Order: sequence, then C-alpha cells, then structure tokens
Amino acid sequence: MNCLDLSVNIAGIRLKNPIMNASGCFDPESMCRVQGMDLKRLGAIVTKGTTLEPRSGNPQPRICEHQGGMINWIGLENPGIDEVLAAKVPFMARFGVPVILNISGFTVEEFANMADQANRIQGVDALEVNISCPNVHGGKIPFGCDPEIAAQVTAAVRAKTRMPVIVKLTPNVAEDLIGKIARAVVDTGADAISLINTIKVENVGGIAVGGWSGPPIKPVALRLINQVAKAVSVPIIGMGGISTLQDVFDFFNVGATAVAVGTANFKNPLVLMELIDQLENYCLENGLESLERVKEKIKGGK
Repeated sequence: MNCLDLSVNIAGIRLKNPIMNASGCFDPESMCRVQGMDLKRLGAIVTKGTTLEPRSGNPQPRICEHQGGMINWIGLENPGIDEVLAAKVPFMARFGVPVILNISGFTVEEFANMADQANRIQGVDALEVNISCPNVHGGKIPFGCDPEIAAQVTAAVRAKTRMPVIVKLTPNVAEDLIGKIARAVVDTGADAISLINTIKVENVGGIAVGGWSGPPIKPVALRLINQVAKAVSVPIIGMGGISTLQDVFDFFNVGATAVAVGTANFKNPLVLMELIDQLENYCLENGLESLERVKEKIKGGK
C-alpha cells in the first residue's frame, strides 16, 4: 500500500500517527539512545510534568510494582520551566514531530505563568494542562476534582496562549463528576482532553499515597473515556494501561482520538515502536489506507 495515512488531528495539530508517549514515563534524551528507537516515528512527544520552579521530588521509596502495574510517588521531579524551555524542548523539537508541554501548577497563577512563557518560544506545539495537582490555595484539593476550579485553570491558560490547550483529567473524582469537569474545561477553552491520570492508592509498597498505573487500571480508563466522549465533542487522548495493539483499539472504540503509552515503556522501551509497526501492518494486511478506516473496521464497519 503506497499511500498509508495514519495521521490524526488533535486541536489543529497534525500527528503522523495516533501513538505518543504519556507524560512522566519517557525521557526522550535517554530513549533516543536505545537501539531501535526512532523518535521521528512518534505521533508526538510529550514532556515530563513541568512546574514553575525546579523540584527534587519526594523521598524514597517512590516507586514499586503492584499487581501487574506500578505505584509512583515521584513528586513531579523536574528542572523547572526555564530549563525545560531552554534545553529540553529544543532537543525534542529536533525530531520533527509535535512537542506537547505538560505543565503542572499549584496555583491558577502558576499555570498561567507557564503558559505565557511557553507561548513566547519556538518548539512547543501544544500544552497539556495537568489539573491533578493539589491546589495550595484550595485546601490541597486537586484542581481536577472540581468543575469550577478546573474551569478557572483552563480559562487562565487559554488567556495566555494561542497554542492548543489539552486538559488532562484525573480519575480520582466522584462518579457523576467526570463529564461535568470535561464540559467545564471545554466551555472555558480546552481544545482537547487527555485521560486518565493515575489512580490514587494508599499504603502500598511502603508508599503512603501514590498513583497507580499500568494494565490493571485499563478498565477504569475505558469507562471514564467513554463518559467523557459522550459529554464533549473535542478530541480525546486516551491513556491508562496500554501495551498492545488490541489495547489501542479498545481505546478507539470508547472514543479516543489518539493514545498515549506510559507505564509499558518501563517494561519494554521499544513498545511505542512496536505499536506503530503493528498498526501499520494491520492496515497492510487488511487493505486499510487510513486511520479512519481502521476505526471503522474495528467498530464493525466494512
């Protein structure tokens, strides 16, 4: 097949395929040295969670395996927005694929500040706004747990940037809230949504409070993405336990436009390359020329 087109549009950004890394689970500078890794083949590169100031992260232990997945309590270790924009983003931009900057603030003002800084440089194509962080002015309740506060963050970021804004939702909310939160952020400027972030757990592997990720959380991710897809019409980047091509298809079936792979990178550093290969081969074997045709086929179309 000479004209295979796996591209997808996320808020005006063209990705050559729907597969990218999830924030926090993939260091491009290290991964590009892995034999067989080609960052130019990714749909996009997503940065690690970036904060206004440098953070050294939480004390050990801060990561452990759990029931086929992973618990982490990293604490957003990163060099801060200045260093990320000065050195990390230019490195990622070398590969010719969209760069999505994940920003994590502890006040509405911090989110707005980082959006403003990112908007002033070349190399960042979109912002992923992580509203799972604790709101230090709101009793440490995460921004993403309240539709009104989530909307405030989104509006503040939207006011500071012309770039596409992707809001990353937390699964740690009441059953009836995820759709309301999705609508609130879209109404105030989100161009796309990504979910799910990690699931909060307590007292596992010596970690008092951490985030659970990997294959065990996939059913939760599928359920919440399905709810969000029914609530809003913007593109959705789905994540949460993806490691196989069937997982990718399962996320497409509940409404994901594209997918991000996180924890699986720790087990198999070439999982992203393998998924892209498998998706391409699936198209060739089934005579499918585009991603839309793939989605039609896996949903029962002809």
